[in-house]
Amino acid sequence: MKSFLLFFFLFDLAFAAGKIWSRTEIVEMAGYGEQKLSSVIITGSLLCDTSRSIAIPGATVGIKCNTGYKKRSKWIKAVTDDFGEFEIDLPSQLHAIPDLENTCLIKPIHVPDNLFITCYHNSTNIHKRIKLVSSTNGFRVYTSGKIRLQGNSSKS
Repeated sequence: MKSFLLFFFLFDLAFAAGKIWSRTEIVEMAGYGEQKLSSVIITGSLLCDTSRSIAIPGATVGIKCNTGYKKRSKWIKAVTDDFGEFEIDLPSQLHAIPDLENTCLIKPIHVPDNLFITCYHNSTNIHKRIKLVSSTNGFRVYTSGKIRLQGNSSKS
């Protein structure tokens, strides 16, 4: 209702002043600019520990944040690349959550079967917190670091 009244007021004001503002100008004056004001990126990698660490490509990793009293966001998911690395662009409605490091958890959601390795993952107990890496001009980058799953090196 407030936004409608503000829009009506701005439209009326534009008319009275003899100037017709564009949609973009009205949207920006109302505070609903279409330009992204901030970005929050979460990075990390998923590895299978056998006798050595092996990247897990094609796995689904998700982040969930506590958004208020007994409320959690939906899972925001990403798929790991050929090097087991992932990047999640956090939706803007979650950018203002205070203390993201202690509010959000990342965990593997699905690990694909592989011909050469078997990684064990129990999604209920493997989760990791995120850590702020950099923050500049409304652009924040967090990392989960390396998420390690236990595995054995060959299927015979």
